Amino acid sequence: MTTDTAADVRVTRAWSRIVEWLAEYTPPSYGALRPGASDDELAALEEALGVSVPEELKALWRLSAGEDGVDGSGLMLGDWALMPLDAVVEVHRMQRGFQEADGEDGTVDEDAPVLWKPSWIPFCSFSPDDTVYGLYLDGETGEVCQWTRYGEREREYESLPAYLELMAVSLEAPLAGAGPEKPGMLRGALVWGPPADEERGDRWVRHLGQAPPRHPAKTPGAIREALPGDERAEFDQQRDALDLADPEAVVAFRDHWWERAVQAQEELEDDVAAALGGNVLVHPGRTLAPEHEATLPPAIRHRPPSLDDIRTALRHESVRTRFDRDFMAAIPPHYPALLLRWWDLARLMADPRGDRAVRAVVNGRRASD
Repeated sequence: MTTDTAADVRVTRAWSRIVEWLAEYTPPSYGALRPGASDDELAALEEALGVSVPEELKALWRLSAGEDGVDGSGLMLGDWALMPLDAVVEVHRMQRGFQEADGEDGTVDEDAPVLWKPSWIPFCSFSPDDTVYGLYLDGETGEVCQWTRYGEREREYESLPAYLELMAVSLEAPLAGAGPEKPGMLRGALVWGPPADEERGDRWVRHLGQAPPRHPAKTPGAIREALPGDERAEFDQQRDALDLADPEAVVAFRDHWWERAVQAQEELEDDVAAALGGNVLVHPGRTLAPEHEATLPPAIRHRPPSLDDIRTALRHESVRTRFDRDFMAAIPPHYPALLLRWWDLARLMADPRGDRAVRAVVNGRRASD
């Protein structure tokens, strides 16, 4: 049994944020994710590769062992596809074969340029069906690098956790990203764009950080979070007793509890609105009685402070300028979602690591130490 490291925890938290976002906004992409790999499957993968896989990459694969893609597109930041494990083995073997090609005299050419090291583990590719380009994790340095069919190898991100955290921030606060990679939707799926080809570009809709759906996503975590505290024990008991080999029972359980979660959320919103004399989101800076604040749904639990408070908390003038632009461009019905989004960023920037990540997104750069 392995012990969780800081990198593993960062990967798990970032990927959980990404998956929850996919479930709420882009169900086709969420549905394209493959189930997580078991420890036996990961052990077999390491045996096939002939090298140990870094723990942070195994942490990702335990949650989602690749994706099938939607309409030929992947969902990862940069428009990459998360490679299934069999493709990981195939690409690694192929690239190692190029590196180890014999010279004319039948010996390995020691002077050949380094095209691939055994410790380089691919995990993203150009698309689910095209693996001539992609991203790999350098097991020696922890860096995420890009490979191309032309032998180019370029560092892209400082680490796998940094890559996934940047992806999570870019999804949750899309207007803070000044770089070329913007989240958007194409036929309901997540596509990073704008797409280069005109036909796809015309149908691509950029995601602008709209408020999340009122109802919880149909995932066990989101449903449980929306339930009243005194009903979660019963939910847990029924969930643990489920026969996962019976799809109809699983669907019936999910639908029943989702309907209860929707009802509970609507009741809670009505109670809070009655206590405030209006919607909490349209009154930035309003204070709530402790009993009501403790029962707020997760989406509005951290109510936004005033406009001036947010500007002060953002700390950096370049970030404040971006906030001012967004605020001036918004129309009144969008103010609550805008304030929530930027208050999230301000809270994130209170952490030095989060500060660096946000500045990297705003300036269109990769985060680095």
